[in-house]
Amino acid sequence: MAKYETTHTAFLGVDLDLLENPIYSDMDVRASMLYALYKDRAHLSLYSYTQLGNKRYIDENGVFIIFTNEVAAKALHTTTKMIGKFRKQLSDHGLIQIRRNGLKGYKIYVNEVQRTPKNVKLTLPWMNHYVEIKKSVSEWTLAAQIQHWNNMALASKSKVQHESDVMGSTCIPNGLTSLTPSSLTTNSLNNNGLDDNTHARKGKLNPIQSSQPTQSKPVNPYNTLPEKIKQSFVKTFGFVTKQVALELHTLIKQTDVDMVNYIVESAFGRKITSPIAYVKAAINNALKRGDKCVQDMINYYENNVKPHSKINNSNQHTRYMTKEEAETQAQKDMEDLKQTNPTLWKKVQNKIRQSELRKVSRPMIPIYKLGE
Repeated sequence: MAKYETTHTAFLGVDLDLLENPIYSDMDVRASMLYALYKDRAHLSLYSYTQLGNKRYIDENGVFIIFTNEVAAKALHTTTKMIGKFRKQLSDHGLIQIRRNGLKGYKIYVNEVQRTPKNVKLTLPWMNHYVEIKKSVSEWTLAAQIQHWNNMALASKSKVQHESDVMGSTCIPNGLTSLTPSSLTTNSLNNNGLDDNTHARKGKLNPIQSSQPTQSKPVNPYNTLPEKIKQSFVKTFGFVTKQVALELHTLIKQTDVDMVNYIVESAFGRKITSPIAYVKAAINNALKRGDKCVQDMINYYENNVKPHSKINNSNQHTRYMTKEEAETQAQKDMEDLKQTNPTLWKKVQNKIRQSELRKVSRPMIPIYKLGE
């Protein structure tokens, strides 16, 4: 008797209405696979907004995706030309909407598939069991999903605010987060993403009003960086992006603020193409050596790096040989070559004579004036 093992693997779901509904009969089946890829990515964009508060993939028209033809062609084992053809089929059938995003990219809005009419004889009737969830599908729209997750996220934040007011304060190492009423008086967001409000500024929190939804704002990692890190990084490298700020937070957690700040300041004046890669490499080297503070890094530099570095003297300039000195040196080198390797010296002399003959035997090109 054969044994069947249950395996947990990733799969891509294709809506069977794309195969059953007659309005999609002229559409290539590979276009249905492309729609499945788009739909899967659209769910990820929706999750990123509702659960993580990321508004990068949502605008006034709804949730969209960024999916290049090159990536789709690689996933479906075809060419970008064929992907363009399939994408046009999806657009003609109203399954997607494409809008330009800047000069090169496109935003893709994924629409729902039209259900197969009841009077159509199904090719796969045992697979289409969606009658019981038809009502929930029609009512559970994209706007309803976004509103639902927003309400849940805001309710969770209000609960944390109320508990922090009752309990007092919560301390976390490195002093990154504090939920005391006094800490909520700042104009920025803390690491938990709590918005300050009038009750928090007064040091009092009304439990009844705290449960009311308030507009949430995403946390900018740049705002939570230590001031000395921001100033030194901008002075040394010129700018701090969001991704760089996240990387700096990670490095500060691994070591401390002073060690990261020392590495950033020591890079001032150097030509570094990737600032964050340089800082990460320096931190990793310091941790491998066992450095635990800034003084350990300074001692290593003074004892191992500085003695072997070249001394740059600004008053000392490069001196070039004069023409007479160069000719004298060339004659000396030729004499040494004649003594050490006579054969090579003869070849060099022949080359010199041939060069002089070509200069002498070069024909003169007459120059005529107009009228002659």
